[in-house]
Amino acid sequence: MKQSDSSTLLDKPTVRIKVVDTKTPSVNDPGTVSRPLSFTVPKWWRVATLWFRGDEKQRAWTYAAISVTLCLLNTLLLVRVSYAQRMFETALAGKEQGDFYKGVSNFVVIIIFAAPLMAIQYYTEQRLTLEWRRWLTNRLLMAYFSDQTFFRLHIQDDHHIDNPDQRICDDVPQYTDGSVFLVTALIKKLFNCVAFTGVLWSIEPKMVFFLLTYAVVGTWLTTYVFGGRLMQLQYTCMQREGDLRFEIVRTRENAESIAFYKGESREASQANSRLLRLVVTIVRKIQWQAGLDLWKHVYVYATMLLPALWMAPKYFAGTIEFGVISQVGFAFHRIEAALSVLIMKMADFSGLAAQTERLEALLDAVVHQGHEPTRIQQVPSARTQGLSLEHFNLRTPGSGHLIAKALDLDLPPGKSLLIVGPSGCGKSSLLRAISGLWTSGSGLVRCPSIAQMLFLPQKPFMPLGPLRSQILFPSSGPRLEWGQRHGHQPSDKELLGLLDDVLLPDLAHKVGGLETELEWGHVLSLGEQQRMAFLRLLLHQPALAFLDEATGACDENTEAALYGILQTSCQTFVSVGHRMQLLQYHDLVLECTGKGHWQLQTSIEYQQRRASQRA
Repeated sequence: MKQSDSSTLLDKPTVRIKVVDTKTPSVNDPGTVSRPLSFTVPKWWRVATLWFRGDEKQRAWTYAAISVTLCLLNTLLLVRVSYAQRMFETALAGKEQGDFYKGVSNFVVIIIFAAPLMAIQYYTEQRLTLEWRRWLTNRLLMAYFSDQTFFRLHIQDDHHIDNPDQRICDDVPQYTDGSVFLVTALIKKLFNCVAFTGVLWSIEPKMVFFLLTYAVVGTWLTTYVFGGRLMQLQYTCMQREGDLRFEIVRTRENAESIAFYKGESREASQANSRLLRLVVTIVRKIQWQAGLDLWKHVYVYATMLLPALWMAPKYFAGTIEFGVISQVGFAFHRIEAALSVLIMKMADFSGLAAQTERLEALLDAVVHQGHEPTRIQQVPSARTQGLSLEHFNLRTPGSGHLIAKALDLDLPPGKSLLIVGPSGCGKSSLLRAISGLWTSGSGLVRCPSIAQMLFLPQKPFMPLGPLRSQILFPSSGPRLEWGQRHGHQPSDKELLGLLDDVLLPDLAHKVGGLETELEWGHVLSLGEQQRMAFLRLLLHQPALAFLDEATGACDENTEAALYGILQTSCQTFVSVGHRMQLLQYHDLVLECTGKGHWQLQTSIEYQQRRASQRA
């Protein structure tokens, strides 16, 4: 992913996507191989710099500059603390009461300035984290919902993106928190290292070289032994936690179907299996973390006595004061902590590396990267009122199963088309291709603009919100988009009248009015949901409507009533269905004859041919 591509496209409200494969693991999946942390640093940098080069770069750099400045000021105050501590401890050892209280006074004055600065630094870092999270989450959500990326992430390609919801909701805040924490920690350690190296060099230069060698060797061993393995385990833990959560959410969304099938034992077994895999991974992570903690404790405790052992002979010889030992110890441990930050924070660095891998993969999936251009060309136009397919070839994504071969179709305005054929032949797939969801194939689709078309799937979507929002969907707001499109806002009387038209006359009264919020997908039966979807069609009055077995859950009388109303409000429509009574509402019939071949005929010709076949 090139930085220029990512930063530019994340700033745009419309983002092209690179489709991903949910079945085939990627050869670049960090969950399958152990990688050194250095491999992730360029990816972290590409993700991190998006905000600092984006539309809010001034805000980003302001927070960052304030944080760095506060780090520097606090480091300088810590240096002053070391000198104040040296003064009063030397005075205490020499029983010099005046110098002791002078040193204590200096210490207190420094703390009076340091304490509020540390609090301000904490506040600034937290706001930096929050603003960064808000910006990155917002951009990912825009990319995720633009160009139907949320759907295309389930179509096959050369990546594997598991649990995009978890990556947006969990990985983004963990990434920003970890980045701010670790980067500010590195900056503080760098300032401490520079400042206290000067203090230590002025007292004992040889100790500086020893400390540098000790820290470099320890850091290299920690990274080589623990770094890549901990990152891999952290990545796998997040992946399996997402899988477990997905299993539970899927059960909740399909609770009724599972209950009818009495399939709770199977689903419980599936969830427990996912939990077991998660527990096994966490146990391995704990084992490696325990090994890292053992190494850290040995490393740290080995350095506790070094300053005293090094400086004790000089103190016993009377060449240095007692307070110098304390100051050397203070400076030594500050420098050692700065140089050994990777050892102490290895678990945090590994977690951040795993989050970076997951976010970078998601960005790579939702941001345009010169992916293969769409082969089925869709040409929407506000002046086009019918539907035309030219040299249309369609294959299923991934498997490449042939659905349509050299199909030519012309549906003039004011005409209607019924698509028929055996189950699984690809009737719904044609609608997916016409709507632009599937692009694997070739040919040309001429159709009205997106705003002038409406697709009714067999299972309607019932968004969160009041009854009014169910009626007005897919308008983005209950009193915004629909009114802008039609020049006026629908009144409550109009909405209640539409409920009557689709044979839901008492619905508003039963639930408590148009502003009542319920889980409509559970409250309404599938037949009632399909009638609600018809209501949306009647309300929006598209130039071209597509109905994918949109009345399959309704009885024949209800279906007849709905299609009777449809003919008066939308003259051009395409239906997928099995019931032969639908023929009376359509002018043309497109029938699948097998092996990707389709036959277009009038509804009268189709009826006559079926009658002759039965005879």
